[in-house]
Amino acid sequence: MFNEADVLIEERLRAQWLQTLIDWDNVEFTPVRGTPFVRLQIEWNTSDVVAVGGVRVRGEGYINLSAFVPSGTGTQDVSKMADDLAGIFDKWDTGKLKFKVAFTQRVGQQEQWFQVDVITPFTYDTCQ
Repeated sequence: MFNEADVLIEERLRAQWLQTLIDWDNVEFTPVRGTPFVRLQIEWNTSDVVAVGGVRVRGEGYINLSAFVPSGTGTQDVSKMADDLAGIFDKWDTGKLKFKVAFTQRVGQQEQWFQVDVITPFTYDTCQ
């Protein structure tokens, strides 16, 4: 369940996001000073049986897409990145993998970066 959903999410981001480099989980990455980038994290909250007889399992989680721009450059670029990132996953539905509407969370200054997180909850259903 987890791997299949993770692959779908990563493939969609790889195909839809061409604006900046992506910092993939557990892959060596060194940000280029002064160059915006995005970091993907997939978090699973819970899973449970949701069908009579135990034939369907639903996992719930969220993706956190962190948008980074150089500090001291204002918020317009990072806000545009957040809008574009949200649009990739907002209400995206593959049948098994269903995303809700994204929201943002201002993280602010992180060393030489300004960060805004785009968080999108999802559910993933699988038959067992």
